[in-house]
Amino acid sequence: MPGENLKLERQWRANIVGTPPTDLSHLQITALAGEFYAETVAAHRDEPGLAITWERSLENLKDRKRAPIGSTGPHLYVMFGPEARAFLQRKGIHLVGEKLESFLRAYVEAKEFAGRTLLRHAKRDYTSDKEITERFPKFEPPNPPKKFDVLWAEFDTARALSASTKKKWQPYFMQLIKRVGSDDMSRVTEQHLLDWRDALLATKISPVTVRYGYIAAAQAFFGWAKRAKKLPYNPAAEVFVEVSEKHETDMRGFDDREAATILSAALAPMNEAMTEENAAARRWVPFLCAYTGARVNELTQLRACDVLDVQGIACIRITPEAGTVKTSRERTVPLHSHLLEMKFVEWTLRKKGPTPLFYSEARKRKPARKNPPYTSVGNKLAEWVRKLGIKDPTVAPNHAWRHRFKTVARKVKMDREVRDAIQGHAPRTEGEDYGEVPPDVMLPEILKYPKYEIATPAERRDRRRRGQRRIDPGVPA
Repeated sequence: MPGENLKLERQWRANIVGTPPTDLSHLQITALAGEFYAETVAAHRDEPGLAITWERSLENLKDRKRAPIGSTGPHLYVMFGPEARAFLQRKGIHLVGEKLESFLRAYVEAKEFAGRTLLRHAKRDYTSDKEITERFPKFEPPNPPKKFDVLWAEFDTARALSASTKKKWQPYFMQLIKRVGSDDMSRVTEQHLLDWRDALLATKISPVTVRYGYIAAAQAFFGWAKRAKKLPYNPAAEVFVEVSEKHETDMRGFDDREAATILSAALAPMNEAMTEENAAARRWVPFLCAYTGARVNELTQLRACDVLDVQGIACIRITPEAGTVKTSRERTVPLHSHLLEMKFVEWTLRKKGPTPLFYSEARKRKPARKNPPYTSVGNKLAEWVRKLGIKDPTVAPNHAWRHRFKTVARKVKMDREVRDAIQGHAPRTEGEDYGEVPPDVMLPEILKYPKYEIATPAERRDRRRRGQRRIDPGVPA
């Protein structure tokens, strides 16, 4: 029937979507069919049952092999596909397309050989089946499984992933592994990733998060694995997420009013319930963000030893040794004269060596922590900014300082290459990547940045209840 044949064709095509994760040669396929023959005979060797049972089985097999007029590959798949694929699954092998069709033919032939051998056994004829077994070469398993944990460790080493990236990406892959049903990354197909993408988009997760989170992680991981010859192909190469223009809204920096609101609140008297480190973070990190354009967590991870003098210039050192740096590159950035007027350097002298400036070592050592302490500090600052009334979704409460720094730097005609070096942006060209931008070159450009004239509020902006006694984080003179 035409309708039934079309249904069979659809089932056949559904099986071959995606890139095959297991590539067997003709010899391996034949040998694999021999494995099926040997296992089938061994399972019934001692108790083959009645001869009539195997006679009927062989007759049924003959009928099932007989394809309807005009049909081809899909008939074999529908008749024998489920049982053949169950056998392949036990072997940890996934065949599709022409490879699966080739195996099905070998599988059906081996099934018939096994039926004939067991029919002889049922008739008490245990003559050696050497003539049949010699038809099949010895099966050599394909490449060993590419376990996720092994590949992930190599990927982490090769890419020098930051702690925050690992924390964000690993759960994505745990979800993918659960969906695929295996941690063998060589079995992940493009169709697996497309189905995963569609399932994510069907939830409340935004397309932007799916695109730049989940799928970006998969593309980075599988792309590396293909380039490093760890996997034969990259199943994520053509997996994309369409994002509407509404979701592509450009983020902006703080405007003058918003910047003044935050910096004014940073100067306000702190609530007595705050710890010394949290009060210090609220006091100093906004000003450091404003005058360096650094990422907030690059600043919340600063240690006392990261405030230093370089040839008479007061600087901060932003280094992966303290936590995370997106580019994994250390940079030394001079402090704006306003920060010096505010006695920031003098305040940092209260702590020594590797002691963190904006969180306590006790919190760092707490084993149950989900985030690094400097990340938690940054998150708290973001919540605080929102409570100040800055709720525009196109303004990221911490990252907006980077946008603002770039905007103001353009207005004052700060040197582009130096500006990027100050903010830790990757060089645009190979030529720009040569050499260094030392502090004495940065300082004149930083001093072009206009000083924020902020009046110190008379009252604190935090209305939480009083409690723990705080230590003054350093009131600007």
